[in-house]
Amino acid sequence: MRINNPYKIVGIVATIVLIGSSCRGQEATKAAKGGVEDTVLPIGQLKGKYNAIEDIWENPDTAYEQFIRFDGESLATFHRTDANGDLGTVGIVDKTGKVIVQPNYFSTTTKPHFGFFEVQDSKQRVGLINEKGVEVVSPQYESIFLDASLMAIDSTVIKVAKDGKQGFIDYNGAIVVPFKYQVLDVAGKNRIMYMESPQHWGLMDYNSKIMTDPVFTFSNIFVDGKMVLQQADGEEYTLYEDGKIVKK
Repeated sequence: MRINNPYKIVGIVATIVLIGSSCRGQEATKAAKGGVEDTVLPIGQLKGKYNAIEDIWENPDTAYEQFIRFDGESLATFHRTDANGDLGTVGIVDKTGKVIVQPNYFSTTTKPHFGFFEVQDSKQRVGLINEKGVEVVSPQYESIFLDASLMAIDSTVIKVAKDGKQGFIDYNGAIVVPFKYQVLDVAGKNRIMYMESPQHWGLMDYNSKIMTDPVFTFSNIFVDGKMVLQQADGEEYTLYEDGKIVKK
């Protein structure tokens, strides 16, 4: 995967571009230049042609980066440029010149992960763009956890963090589990382990219905409808998906 200036976004490596401001994708956005606010419209197709020998897109439009390198990949990052030729916000383009991610972001991952590109604004807030180029989550979260281990448990929800607390959203960006606790772990379908305080974990569902008090010292995941946990007394207990607790 090709990257420019690495910056960590949870779960994957992102392409970073240092700029003064960034804008949203998929809709008309605004960029300040010399105190004058200009409208920046979405772009669907870059001008120019693909040079297969050099593996680059040759773009004659000086509003964008003119030589876009793919380095053997099917997608590449490209930048807006200002009147001085300096690089600005970044997006994603394919080898047909089709713009996949609008060049309105401070950074973007170079490949989709679980169907999404992660993008950042200039304040390092994270959002999601789907593979159709639609901004389903505007940059607003501290972290988005597109993690294989979490997706293996329930791929219908995505763990996110905001204002020091964690929650879950769906693939349309709607909040499923609100931001109440500092740490949440998906434990199974419609089952969340919540941490009320260090070493005080309980079980709830996606509707935030509490199924057990925070009496466990760590979290776990359900296997065949049950998990083994420990309480403060050092004893082990079996916790079932319906919230039933049985001492081992």
